[in-house]
Amino acid sequence: MKDNIQETPSKSIFILTGELSGEIHGANLIKGIKKRCNLNISGMGSKKMGEAGVDIVVDYKDISLVGISELFKKFYPIITALRKIKRYIKKTKPLLIILIDFPGFNLRIARYAKALGTPIVYFIPPQIWAWHKSRIKAIKAYIDLVICILPFEKRFYDEQGIDARFIGHPFLEVVKPQLKKEEFLKVLGLAKEQKIITIMPGSRENEIKKHMPVLMETIQILKKRLGNFYAVLPIAENMDEWVLKDYLKKEVAIIPVRGLNYDALHYCDVAIIASGSATLEAAISGAPSVVIYKISFVSYLLAKLLVNVKFISLPNIILEKELFPEIIQHLNPEMIAEKVLYMLNSGRDGIKMDVECLKAQLGGPGVYDVAAEEIINFLEKRYGAIS
Repeated sequence: MKDNIQETPSKSIFILTGELSGEIHGANLIKGIKKRCNLNISGMGSKKMGEAGVDIVVDYKDISLVGISELFKKFYPIITALRKIKRYIKKTKPLLIILIDFPGFNLRIARYAKALGTPIVYFIPPQIWAWHKSRIKAIKAYIDLVICILPFEKRFYDEQGIDARFIGHPFLEVVKPQLKKEEFLKVLGLAKEQKIITIMPGSRENEIKKHMPVLMETIQILKKRLGNFYAVLPIAENMDEWVLKDYLKKEVAIIPVRGLNYDALHYCDVAIIASGSATLEAAISGAPSVVIYKISFVSYLLAKLLVNVKFISLPNIILEKELFPEIIQHLNPEMIAEKVLYMLNSGRDGIKMDVECLKAQLGGPGVYDVAAEEIINFLEKRYGAIS
């Protein structure tokens, strides 16, 4: 991380993301931009964006959060990061600011940057169609272009009079197994005969603490109902294994695996997944799944007042029907086990038609290149040719 601030860098972009999935999108977008023009790129990110050639001004790891109640715990690091980024933007005067999700933080930066006259593109906007619709006013006031990856989002922004493009969803390109099934089983030391249940409790520490005890109870119930099976736990890139250590000691049937998340979804018989982007990964993989989620009591009460959608998982929202059963907040292991058995009996053939319908709505290939082209076109309309 570099603290030195140059007064007048030539042709620079500032990009902000606040968690791993957004950073992965950001890193791929940056690669697409760098293929097309020579721009200095700095921003808030972490390792992956650094590897893509971004000068990391603030690492988001200290301010990434889930749930409204966590805001109080991380108030000081968030304020410190906001101040540092504002100073940086004021001194460097970037040609453009690119925001990726993380709206509570990013819209504050957008308001400040807009006052300086800096144009702003929102790549992967916040899910304000689901909750916090009041943020539409901020997006309309501060954002010059919204680049959407969900099919219904462009309609939403068009209705609000906001310039938006739908480019397709990048998961269609990236959600693919690395290994053949035989290789995957061999790496994990699994036999072909046993069923595989993939469990994904979330990547953040507080998600793991809320979900893993329930998942372990669910596994014990399923053992009695199914007999032997393998419970595979993909470990997210940003997850520290020490957070899982106690759970893995207690439950020997759980097999941790790092770096093969898509394989674990592609080759499982059924999955239990914390709501988030992993639910869409599971759908694209064709994995019959049960979606769970629990947040703090305060966050849950506020969400009940603010959330305006029938479902919380993206596959269900996109299809406007229940592809995956959802069990939210009141996580009863018996109920989860029942839903798992139901999805297991339905199998991949049972969800195949809905999965194909979902994929058809998610667009075509080359999403990051399309997004990069949109951004370059935006810059050239404003500034002229960008070399």
